[in-house]
Amino acid sequence: MAHPKQFEHLKLQLEAIKSATNNFADCIGRGGFGKVYKGKIVSFYGQSTVALKRLDRRFRQGDPEFWKEIMMLSIYKHENIVSLLGFCDDHGEKILVYEYVPNKSLDYYLNSNDLRWVRRLKICIGAARGLAYLHGASETQQRVFHRDIKSSNILLDENWNAKISDFGLSKFGPTNQEYTFLFSNPVGTPGYCDPLYAETGYLTKESDVYSFGVVLFEVLCGRLSFQNKNGSLVALARQSYEQKTINEIVYGNIKDEINPDSLQAFAKLAYQCLNREREDRPLMSDIVRELETALEYQEPIAKSCLSPEPSETEVLELDHGGLLVVTIHEGSDIKVKAKHPYIDLHIGLDFRKTETMNNHQHHVWEETFKFTVENPAKATLHLELCCSSFRESLRLEYQGSSSVDISVADVVKQKHIDNVYDIAKGRIRVELRWEPSTMAMKKTPKFIQLMTSLYNISAN
Repeated sequence: MAHPKQFEHLKLQLEAIKSATNNFADCIGRGGFGKVYKGKIVSFYGQSTVALKRLDRRFRQGDPEFWKEIMMLSIYKHENIVSLLGFCDDHGEKILVYEYVPNKSLDYYLNSNDLRWVRRLKICIGAARGLAYLHGASETQQRVFHRDIKSSNILLDENWNAKISDFGLSKFGPTNQEYTFLFSNPVGTPGYCDPLYAETGYLTKESDVYSFGVVLFEVLCGRLSFQNKNGSLVALARQSYEQKTINEIVYGNIKDEINPDSLQAFAKLAYQCLNREREDRPLMSDIVRELETALEYQEPIAKSCLSPEPSETEVLELDHGGLLVVTIHEGSDIKVKAKHPYIDLHIGLDFRKTETMNNHQHHVWEETFKFTVENPAKATLHLELCCSSFRESLRLEYQGSSSVDISVADVVKQKHIDNVYDIAKGRIRVELRWEPSTMAMKKTPKFIQLMTSLYNISAN
């Protein structure tokens, strides 16, 4: 099947997938999309472990969910969102290739001694940051409603960092409106789904907030929402909070270690997320701050490790749009076997690339690009090394080292940056300059409109 050129660098051949998985020999799980396999991608520098999700149409998912996942994860990049490394669309197969996350998902550890209270708090903070990014992704003019937030869709890496996964049911909504809503056929997982959404089909970002509140109580109580012998975990949690007996439902193995102020802050927040009226539920950005407060109560020194809040002056500067001027100068010691390397650049949905190099020995581009950025506070410039040949393997070959993410907010604060960045075992010199503007800047997300019309992913 034909696929958009924006995804060309992610495409893998089926033979490469079979080789990576030893012909799908190591199944490590299954979900609504199909089975998940563990594989090894071989590169010039050794092996990289990946996870591969193979579509099984018997589970009632298909092309729309497949392409939606690719589109979402190629555009929305955050340390608390799982990374998509590639895909396969050959011989009727639909396969998604992700970074391998060794600690599986949060639901495996709800009643485990491996998760002490501080670690549970940090996992919740990470997941909340990822969801806050999706809800406020103004650099693309489109926020994302996940629609299936649950503990099994929060993956945990080797350092127990949370990563939101499974975007097959997600939807777009505009960010330039105070209140954003959509009407759609209700989907999601029983026990987590916002009851108002289930009853009316009226979808808002607060629907995700409700689901996240369920996850918070799962983390606190050490049990899944639908495995409570006393009935609904949500009903039990509400009742316990209102009767001031919340300590009675806390998971036994962490009960004695929780600071009372930390418990109160956490339980109050989780309760607010489950409010019947959407207007009474907190924003995800507020949830991040409240969870950080709960962590500070529990472990005061941990607060110093969290990201500092910007000053009032910085906030005012970051509220104005402008132009980001990017000059790709030259590279040195870039170790690629393929010829003709070039740099892909994008901010949100605005994609550019340098001209293909004809001289493999001296990587000199000296090309300048201008990006219109409406909200620099949340924008990221993504640079990725590509080649005109072997494009399907280069990204997996280098993984993180083949790309560079640069915060536009950092450029705004410093006004001008001329720096050398590590990429593909070598270095690349990039110059960045910020030109502020007092004019409102809006960009039409044409790429999203194209994809939604092609694959009908915003309907129903």
